[in-house]
Amino acid sequence: MLMETAVTATKSEAALTAHILAVDDDPSVRKMIADYLGDNEIRVTALARGSDIAEVMARETIDLVVLDLRMPGEDGMQIARKLREESQLPIIMLTGRKDEADRVMGLELGADDYLTKPFSPRELLARIRALLRRARAQQTVADGLQKIRAYRFAGFELNVRLRR
Repeated sequence: MLMETAVTATKSEAALTAHILAVDDDPSVRKMIADYLGDNEIRVTALARGSDIAEVMARETIDLVVLDLRMPGEDGMQIARKLREESQLPIIMLTGRKDEADRVMGLELGADDYLTKPFSPRELLARIRALLRRARAQQTVADGLQKIRAYRFAGFELNVRLRR
């Protein structure tokens, strides 16, 4: 059964706010993330299980995933690896484990950032905003490259649209 909480911004810029997917088995952590980010005009969908991610992503546009590393019966590392294979969605890993090996493995498997529990919601918000800024900047560059119709070099022009 899908366990989710949605918090939506109330201002007119709601359509422009980010939509964060928070996946953690601890209900107090999910609530804290949803409440704090919601208070800061970020839409949050909070899930108790990683197996519900695909269902939410099929019907919603998600801008970033906050993912608990250790959930009962599920491996956050495998979930992160699968997300990375399917998309370039920014991922922040959360965990109570402070071992350097775990942090390195999480980052190598595709996480963009790593935060250990207990964590400050304010720091989480700052990290989310930083990752979203980078993701949006990369998207703007990619959009610009797709609009290029011709390349000019050494007195030649390659027109991509006209194929000449």
